[in-house]
Amino acid sequence: MQSPSAAAPTQCVKTAGMNVQQRTKYLKELRSGSGEYRSKGLTLDSSGLNFLPEAVQRPCEAVTVKLAHYWVDIKKRRQATTLGPAAYEYQYTPISVSSHRAGPKDGRVPDTAPPQGTVCRGTLSVVYLGEDIPLRALPYSLELIDTTAPYPVEVHGDGVLSAVYIAPGSLESC
Repeated sequence: MQSPSAAAPTQCVKTAGMNVQQRTKYLKELRSGSGEYRSKGLTLDSSGLNFLPEAVQRPCEAVTVKLAHYWVDIKKRRQATTLGPAAYEYQYTPISVSSHRAGPKDGRVPDTAPPQGTVCRGTLSVVYLGEDIPLRALPYSLELIDTTAPYPVEVHGDGVLSAVYIAPGSLESC
């Protein structure tokens, strides 16, 4: 007989029978176990994919996601003047698409770190489910900031879970 003080078993969510839309919705709503307001259980940062969901909603099995990396080649279109800042244009070039299994255990998913940019070349990394993302779905309003710290961007697509942009090291000579 179990004692009343025994911990209740944690429940997990069966994702194996879900279609792409259901699994996307589940992973987008999966909260982090950190307790931070609106934090996500599956995130992408400069070190790669992190899987740290709260205990009550974690998947029963590993979830396979796709990770796409793109070069963002940047070219100066107009020099900065007293009338306005410099203007840049950019173009995406696919680097790679790979599949990775996240969970059910917590931790960083190996070999998922975004490539670092170079002068005039940043990177965009997107985690998604389902069909590959067409280039037209990638953002065309990136902020060209003076930091190489990744920041989240919006990528439009049915199965997109997360995306981060890493700006190039310098824009001065582009």
